[in-house]
Amino acid sequence: MKQSICGVVCATDCRAYKVECEGCNELEGKVSWAAYYNKTHCPIYSCATDQGFSSCGPCGKAPCRLWIETRDPDFSDEEFERDIANRLKNLSCIS
Repeated sequence: MKQSICGVVCATDCRAYKVECEGCNELEGKVSWAAYYNKTHCPIYSCATDQGFSSCGPCGKAPCRLWIETRDPDFSDEEFERDIANRLKNLSCIS
């Protein structure tokens, strides 16, 4: 299971996977959608790696401000809540 730093499972949870992205970890956070936030790298990826973490799990603050700020704008509130819960579940399996 290819999982990003924030708990997204690339193949099942990411629309960009294999279309414009090979995976957040493989791209070292340099994902195309980061430009939407005027960044070159995913802010979540940068935060975790800058702190020396291999995922958000060990940080213990997820879902943090960055998770909220990088919310997929296409998600309804319910979809976003499900996404957060799924990511936290995924992170708990590897932390």
